[in-house]
Amino acid sequence: MKYFTYFGNHLINAKLPDNSEVYYAKPPLPGIKREALSEHTQHAFENPLEMSPLRELVNGNSKVLILFDDNCQPFPLTKKPDMRQIMIETLLKMLDGYGVEKQNIQLMCAVALHRKMKEHELAYMLGKNIMDAFYPHQLRNFDAEDPEQIVYVGKTEKDETVETDKAALEADLVIYVDMIQIPLNGGHKSVAVGLGTYNSIAPHHSPHMTSESPHVMQPEGSHMHACIERMSRLIQKETPILVLEAAMNGAIYPFHLRYVGKPNRDCNIAEKVLKTFTPATLSLLPESLRYGILKSVRTDYEPIQINAGDIDAVHEKTLTSMKEQLTVDIPRQFSTLVFGLPDMSPYAVDARINPVLVVSDILGYVFNWFYNKPIIKKNGVVIIMNPTYEIFHEAYHVAYKMFYDEVLADTTEPFEMQQKFQEKYAKDPYLIDCYRNKFAHHGFHPFTVWYWATYPLKYLSKVILVGPKEPRVAQRLGVDWAKNLDDALAMAREISGEDDVVA
Repeated sequence: MKYFTYFGNHLINAKLPDNSEVYYAKPPLPGIKREALSEHTQHAFENPLEMSPLRELVNGNSKVLILFDDNCQPFPLTKKPDMRQIMIETLLKMLDGYGVEKQNIQLMCAVALHRKMKEHELAYMLGKNIMDAFYPHQLRNFDAEDPEQIVYVGKTEKDETVETDKAALEADLVIYVDMIQIPLNGGHKSVAVGLGTYNSIAPHHSPHMTSESPHVMQPEGSHMHACIERMSRLIQKETPILVLEAAMNGAIYPFHLRYVGKPNRDCNIAEKVLKTFTPATLSLLPESLRYGILKSVRTDYEPIQINAGDIDAVHEKTLTSMKEQLTVDIPRQFSTLVFGLPDMSPYAVDARINPVLVVSDILGYVFNWFYNKPIIKKNGVVIIMNPTYEIFHEAYHVAYKMFYDEVLADTTEPFEMQQKFQEKYAKDPYLIDCYRNKFAHHGFHPFTVWYWATYPLKYLSKVILVGPKEPRVAQRLGVDWAKNLDDALAMAREISGEDDVVA
C-alpha cells in the first residue's frame, strides 16, 4: 500500500506492506474565527474561572506583567494577524479601561531556555501597534542568564530549586496569554518553565523523570509535570497568576493543502490526483526551493475555546478540549512504526531541522504522544524517514552542533551524558553568551530534547533511520541505518517475525 508522507522537504508515496494500517489526525474541530477572538478574550477576562474578574484584580496603581509564548507554539506559524496580537491588544485595552497606567505594564516573551525572539519575530506575533507602544523598554525576551533579573524563589518539598524573573514577583498581577496545541504545554508549565532558569529546569527535564514514566506530552501520571507543578505552586505563593488559555484545533493545513493530511478514503478525485502527482512534481524542484515552499506555509489554527482564570481550573478545560481534538482510537499495539518526518521542528523555526532534532522529535514527541499505552509493542521498531542532513543553524543551533560533535560522539545514553557533559554545557561562558546575545538555544537545550527519548530508547529494540546516503549520521545518533524503506522493513521483520506495520 502507498503511504503519502513527508521526507524532509519532500512529499513521497512510500510503499508499505499491504496489511499496514495508517492513522491520520482527526479533522479540525470548529474554531473561533479571528474576527471573534477579541470578544471571546474579553469575555474570558470578565468571567474568569475560580478568580475574580480582571477589573477587580487591578487598579490605577497596579503593576502588570503580561507573558506570552514564543513561536514554538502554535507551530507551524499561523497566518496574520497572529492570535497573540489580537488577544493582547484586547487585554491592553481592558487594562487601560480599568485605569492601569501604561508605564506600569511590562510584556515578556517567556522563552525559558529556547532561543530569544528577534525583533521581526516579536512584530509578527504582536503587531505594529504593540511594538510601537512597548518595544524595547517595556517588551523583552526573558533571559535565564541575566544576573540582575533572576531571583531565587525557594525550594520545593522535594528540594528542587525554583528561580524566576524578578518582574514576576514585583508585579501585582501576572497574566499569561497561552496558545496551546498539545497537552505538554500550558497549565503550571507556562510560568514555572517559561520563566525558568537552568537550575529550575534541570530537575524536571532530566532522564530520571522520563526513564520509567514516559508521559512528557500530558500531565496525567507524569513525574516531569508533577515536578513542574510543585515549582509553579511555590511561585503562586509569591505572586498572583491569571492565565488565558486558547486551546487550538487541528487546522494545520490551509485550504489548498488539506489533502496532505487526509486519508485517501476522504479525498475527492482532484485530491487523489494531487497525492499521486505531487511527489513527482516536487522531485523536479531543487531541494532549496522545496525548503522555501514548506517554510512559507501558514497554518489555519483557531481556538476551540478560550478560558481565563486560575491555572488548575482553566487547564482542566484546555486538556478536555485537547483530548477531543487529538485523541485517535487505535485498538491495538503494533510491532513497527513508520514515520515520515518533515524538515520542521518547533525548535527549528526559521531553520533547518538538525540530526539531534530528527531523533528527539520522533522518539521524544511522536512516540510519547499517547494517553494509554505506546502505539508500539515492547521491543518494537521505529523507522524514521528523513534525509537527516548534518546542517546546524550557525546562530540558533550552536549548542546542538557541539552536542552532536562531542557528546554523541562519546555516548548516546541519557544518564551517562547527563553525568559527563550536562553541567559543562549549561555553564559554558561561550554558550551562555550565544544564548543571551546571539539568539541561540541555551547550552542545556539539546540535552533536554534528548532526555525525552530516554524511555523509548530502552523500550524499543531498534530505531532505523532511512534517508542519509551513508550510515555515519545514524551511527553518530546511536541508531541503525537502512539505505531504503524496503531494507528497513526487512530489518524490522527479522525482529517481529511479521509485517505488523503502522504509520
